[in-house]
Amino acid sequence: MVKNINLDIPLEDIPQLDFDELYKLYIELFSLPTKATRKSFFIWRVTNRLQELRFGGLDSATKHLLETMDDEPDNATYLPVGTELIKRFKGEVYRLRVLKDGFEFDGQVYKSLSAIALEITGRKISGKDFFGV
Repeated sequence: MVKNINLDIPLEDIPQLDFDELYKLYIELFSLPTKATRKSFFIWRVTNRLQELRFGGLDSATKHLLETMDDEPDNATYLPVGTELIKRFKGEVYRLRVLKDGFEFDGQVYKSLSAIALEITGRKISGKDFFGV
């Protein structure tokens, strides 16, 4: 593991280290070589690891939560079922309702807000941005 590392290195000094110094510090902190070549990668990883060693890492429950989180929430997660969205676009008013597995718009069920935004505008755009959610 980590031996004889000065954990009191000021974090604000890390970006001023040259690439070779950062790489050496990275190897000492992680005991793993890497093929990364961006200095920003090493700055982020080294500062993060130093803070982890100083203050402790995440507890196992938090690690598990982060590892099992979805990248994108389900429709029901970010908008409650039954919510009605109203959008005014080019003088017309459009209404849709949030369902458990999608959205009801104009008598049809859509899987995404973006599909409805495409239907309304005729072009591909972010449904979340279009409807303001």
